[in-house]
Amino acid sequence: MHRLNILFICCLVIFTDMVGYSIITPSIPLFAKLFKASDTAISFAFAAYPVAFLITILPFGFLVDRVGRNHLIIGLGMFSLAAACLSLVLAESIATFSLGRAFQGIGSAASWVAAQPLAAQQIDASKKKGLEISSITIAYGLGMILGPLLGSIGSLRTPFYINFFLAAGVGLVAVIWLKGAEMSERMMELYASLGMMEVLFPLYMDSLAYAKASIGMLFLILSIFLVIGQPATGFWMERSGPHALILTGYCCLAGSLSLMIVCAGFRGWVPVFMVFGVTIGALISASMLLIAQNSRPGEQGAAYGMWNFSFSVGYLWGPALGGMLSDFSHSALPSMGFKTPFFFFSFLIICCAVLFKLLFRKPEKG
Repeated sequence: MHRLNILFICCLVIFTDMVGYSIITPSIPLFAKLFKASDTAISFAFAAYPVAFLITILPFGFLVDRVGRNHLIIGLGMFSLAAACLSLVLAESIATFSLGRAFQGIGSAASWVAAQPLAAQQIDASKKKGLEISSITIAYGLGMILGPLLGSIGSLRTPFYINFFLAAGVGLVAVIWLKGAEMSERMMELYASLGMMEVLFPLYMDSLAYAKASIGMLFLILSIFLVIGQPATGFWMERSGPHALILTGYCCLAGSLSLMIVCAGFRGWVPVFMVFGVTIGALISASMLLIAQNSRPGEQGAAYGMWNFSFSVGYLWGPALGGMLSDFSHSALPSMGFKTPFFFFSFLIICCAVLFKLLFRKPEKG
């Protein structure tokens, strides 16, 4: 199979996984009301995804490097996502909801850790690595575009029926068409902040009486600009590499998080989410290129496993800490409300930007 066809299927897998991930965002306030859960409780239930991801990502990375069979691991990931959708359809308690999120975490771990190195191997043969690696982030962004759209339609259960059939279909495609296409041989703060925002911002909007469709629309805008920004991201990386892009992205991310909670109104949120989307896309692409430049064949499964490991750790403690800060702020500092976790994570990201500047140096040419 031609390398671009393999790259396309890998991107399709990542797209489907991100549909499954982001489809739940508009429904978070509805699930919280259904279970009568506090900010902390729903945040911990939401964290079942990164817990399962955290437990399984490194073993899957080991399997990719030592055993291969990427098509079977990707198929397992997609079928696990389909099982997660069924669990969310049947969820009548926070325990069932957590189980669905856990299946989703296992599915994401398998899909990403097998698809990323397989895609990276195809990109190695390209003269435009920066641009082609952006295709993975574009697939990520397109999934985040479709996810909130689907999550905003119908009843609480409708989106998860649709996602079930999508995941099962892509799983079959991967198992059949990727057979034979086997491998031959510090972004935690970003994900913590993103995970915190994805849980608490919908709850913040709900507290201001915004409907499910409005929540989905804002996250749709974020995802659209994540995709729109990728051509510029690719050209920047071709010319300057990923280091300056990561530093700039950290600063934009910190500013966007603070502005989200300062600009209380839909019109004010729209430009903030535009910038946030471009920034997230740029940081994801730049970090993947950084790994591709510093890992060798036979080690890429473990390298991308660690990349995804930081994702799972960030998504584990980010929403959990954010939920606790939010509950504490509402009880002890009512005037701050949801502001405390957003300001805290903005400060944390600025600290990480300084640390990145000190620890990582752009390699000299020649």
